[in-house]
Amino acid sequence: MIKHLLKIIWNQRHNNGWIFAELLVVAAVLWMMIDAFYVDFRTYHAPLGFDIENVWRFKLSKLDAKAPDYVPDSLYRSSDPEDLTRLMDQIRLNPEVEDVCVTFYSCPYSNGNSWREVKPVDGDTVYAKNMKTFQMRNVTPEYFRLFRIRTTDGEPVYDKVAGRHNVVVVTPKMAEGCYPGVPNVTGRRMYHSGREQTSEIAAVSVPIRTNEYARPEAAFFQCLEGELYNSVVNSFGASSAEFCVRMKRPYTQNEMNRFLDGMGERLRVNNLYVYGITPISSFRERQLGWKEREANNQMSLMAFMLVNVFFGIIGTFWFRMQNRKGEIGLRMALGAHRITLKRYMYAEGLCLLGLTLPFVLFFAFNMVYLDKLDTYRQPFTCVRFLVTFTTAYLMMAAMICIGIWFPVRKAVRLAPAEALHYE
Repeated sequence: MIKHLLKIIWNQRHNNGWIFAELLVVAAVLWMMIDAFYVDFRTYHAPLGFDIENVWRFKLSKLDAKAPDYVPDSLYRSSDPEDLTRLMDQIRLNPEVEDVCVTFYSCPYSNGNSWREVKPVDGDTVYAKNMKTFQMRNVTPEYFRLFRIRTTDGEPVYDKVAGRHNVVVVTPKMAEGCYPGVPNVTGRRMYHSGREQTSEIAAVSVPIRTNEYARPEAAFFQCLEGELYNSVVNSFGASSAEFCVRMKRPYTQNEMNRFLDGMGERLRVNNLYVYGITPISSFRERQLGWKEREANNQMSLMAFMLVNVFFGIIGTFWFRMQNRKGEIGLRMALGAHRITLKRYMYAEGLCLLGLTLPFVLFFAFNMVYLDKLDTYRQPFTCVRFLVTFTTAYLMMAAMICIGIWFPVRKAVRLAPAEALHYE
C-alpha cells in the first residue's frame, strides 16, 4: 500500500509539492517552538531550593531628626547591629511569628547582585580564576531555617551553621568547580577578600535558583555571625537590611496590617523602625512578569500558527477532494468501501508528512550543531529531542487527520454514479 501511495504522490507531484513544502516549513518551525516551550516548562517546574510561603519582608527606616520620638546621638547607647538584633528578637517573640532573618541584597526575588572573588585554599584555583567572581549572599544563619534550605543530603543547613563564626555555604556547582572529584568539601577553606581572610565551608546546599526561569549558578552564602555581622551591618546600615519574617499561617495584607498595629512599640528600637510590609510573593510576581508576558506571547503565536495551519490544511485537502471526486467515484464503482477510502486518504496525508521527516531531522541536527537552541538552562539530551520532535509530529498528524476528515466525509457520501460524472 505504501508503494502504491508513493507512486500516486509522485504522479501528482505538481500539486503535492506545495503541500509538502508547507508541511516541511510548519514542522520545522513548530518543533523549534515546542523545544523552547519544553525548556521553559522544565526550568519553571524544577526545584528552586527555597520556600517563600507565608514569608513577608518588613521595610525598615530611621526616624528623621525632626521626628518627636527621635533619639539624639548624645542619648544613644547602642549600635546599628545591636538595634537590628534587638528588633529581630522583639518580633520573633510574637506567637504568630515562626522565624525572622536578615539579609543584605540576598533576599529571594530581590535582584541582589553582590559578587566577590573567592578561591579555594586547596582546590582548583584555575576554575576560580576563570570565573573571576562568584555571587555572594550575606545572610544571618536563620535565613536557612526561614527559607527551609537543605543540604544535598537533605539535612537542614541551619543545623550546620548555627553558632559558628566565619563559615560559608556553597552551592553544588561551586563545590564541583572548586573541588572537582571531591565527594565531601565540608571543612575545606576558601580565600575571600584577596588572600587576607579564609572561611570554612560548613555545608553544601541544594542548587539555588534566583527565579523560576533561571538555572542554578555557582554561588555561596556568607553567614553573618559575631564580628562579621557587626561589620556588614555597620557597612550597609541597619535600615538597608532585608528584614524577612515567616508567619505560622497564611495572612492577607489587611491581616498583616492589623498584626503590625498590634505590635505597637515592638516594631521600633531607638531610631530604627518598621514602616511597611510586602509579601515576598509580590517581588516574585514583579520579577517574573516580563517572562510570563513573553511566554504568553509565545503561546499566542504558536496557537495562531496552529490555527492558520489547521485551516490551511483543511482548505488544501478540501480542494484536493473536489478535484478527486472522479477518482473516488471510480474506486467506489470498483467496489471500494467508504471506510477503506477514508483510510486511504488519511494514509496519503500522513505519508506526505512522513516524507518531511528526513529533511526536518537534518534541520534539527544543524540547529543543534550551530547551538541555536537553549542549551544554557536545559542540556540537549535524547529525551528532550524525542519528546519535542514526537510532540511536533503528533500535532501535525492530528491536524492533517482533522483537515482530511471533513472533506473526505462529504466526498465519500456521493453516489458512485454522481461521482463518476467528474471522471
